[in-house]
Amino acid sequence: MSKNVIAALLLGASLSAGWAQAQPSRPDEGHETEVRVAALQALWPADLVQATSEYLQQYPRGPWAEVARNWQRRATDSVRVLERGDVHLYRGAFQGTGEAAHINDEIREAALGSQAAAVRLAHRYQKGEGGLTADQNRYVGWMQFASVLGSASASYELALHYRKEGQPALASQYEARAVSLGYNPPLALDHVRK
Repeated sequence: MSKNVIAALLLGASLSAGWAQAQPSRPDEGHETEVRVAALQALWPADLVQATSEYLQQYPRGPWAEVARNWQRRATDSVRVLERGDVHLYRGAFQGTGEAAHINDEIREAALGSQAAAVRLAHRYQKGEGGLTADQNRYVGWMQFASVLGSASASYELALHYRKEGQPALASQYEARAVSLGYNPPLALDHVRK
């Protein structure tokens, strides 16, 4: 072999070795799955934000990165809603039930900002369904969450709830929110016949 060919081979080998050393070490696929599963198991919005952030830090172009970005944005919005003073829903409301996977999925949906999932959870707590114990505070909390997320029907349902509870100021507040969100309340019927 000529000296030029040998020099070219040696140069190529040393460049390849240098390139391999310059590449960041990639955790194995099993680790990517573990990080993804941790995010999939999170139910509390702040935990979802943290878990998706960890995934995106480690796998910014990973197979689940687009979903992680979407979930991170949605969970961040939910965290902001939960920080409001007029939403009385706390971490305990986002604790899953070990045996009811569909409830955990519904909690995660709500944590990601689904108004419909929040309303379904409120009704489950109102009636004590789906393995959840009846709890009026959780019913109200989930309805407040749905209302702030933009659910006109949840806002109106809260107005009716507060009216029944003898709290007219809160009733009118939620009725006004329902109307501002596009809800058309039924006409009131008075007790006088004409």
